[in-house]
Amino acid sequence: MSGGESIDHHLLKLELAHAARAAGFHAEYEVAAPDRSWRADVMATSTDGTQRVALEAQLSLITPEDIQHRTNRYEQDGVGICWFGLRPRPWVGSVPSILLNPDRDKDVWSVSAGIALMTQLDPDSSFQQWVPVEEVTLTDAVAWILTGRMKAYKPQSLAKSVLDRQSRQWPSSWVGPNSDRWDVWWTTSSHIETDIRQHNDYLERVHITMLRAESPMQAFRARTKIEEISALEELILKEFNNNATRSLSDFHIRPDPNYADGLAFYGYHWDGFGTMRDMKPLVVVCPDILDHRGRYWENSVPVAFPAAYRDRLKNIKNVWLFDLEERTIWSIEPKKSVTSAALASWKSVTPVDSSSPETRE
Repeated sequence: MSGGESIDHHLLKLELAHAARAAGFHAEYEVAAPDRSWRADVMATSTDGTQRVALEAQLSLITPEDIQHRTNRYEQDGVGICWFGLRPRPWVGSVPSILLNPDRDKDVWSVSAGIALMTQLDPDSSFQQWVPVEEVTLTDAVAWILTGRMKAYKPQSLAKSVLDRQSRQWPSSWVGPNSDRWDVWWTTSSHIETDIRQHNDYLERVHITMLRAESPMQAFRARTKIEEISALEELILKEFNNNATRSLSDFHIRPDPNYADGLAFYGYHWDGFGTMRDMKPLVVVCPDILDHRGRYWENSVPVAFPAAYRDRLKNIKNVWLFDLEERTIWSIEPKKSVTSAALASWKSVTPVDSSSPETRE
């Protein structure tokens, strides 16, 4: 306990060294830089000497500015760093940090804050939020850091908080009266990719919103990635033509906010009286509904999506799929003839005849 260390500081250094060795790394105490610009409580070094990570037990008071300066010193020398504390402080979360909860009775140190993952808190929303990872031991946390399973990450998307699943507030173990947020926490590569993808999706939506004000058709192309509008028009004309719509010139085509910004193909319909015709949508292509609540289509107008969207259309009725490369369009639920519908109804109420050829293998 040299240097006036507290008992907690000394014990935490021992635990950090044990955890580093358990992960297959060498661990040394009080390792200093050649120029004395930093001094690590525990320096974990890989067996081949190519990787060094400083494990710092930070139990005394320090300002966020000072700890950021010390972190920068380590990073400038190519040394990884994680700061370990026992309670929320103003510096916690401004640098790669983990808070611990020592269980004296069980002689086990567990993580109370600092590791998070992304998930959908609202099952009806595609937006994902950060939530805490619980029941992780110090030994596991150090191993995940040293082996690269976890990385320190500053979120990019609009999800910049870690929320308790129940209260939807910062978990009480993460924050205190002098600390109400974290900027950096530990997570895995897959959750980092999810956050980056969510951020890019948001930027794309902003871009499309700006495009929509300038050119609705350009916004439609940007959102759907459909460039061959002429080929799409030919498919729609071929399939949805009727006695009132005879040529492409009889179509009125536009992205329509009344149909979730889908490309609405308006065509003439007979109204049932004499020769009068009424212009109504025959089909709407790619309405912006797949990321909305419930993914339902409340209109009676048929909708059409590229074939690749098929697995995302389970809750939508009257759906058509198209393949522009193959120049084909088809209904997910093909129309049944009167004969086939009657036969299906008859089979549903007729006992199965074991002697029938249809029941034999």
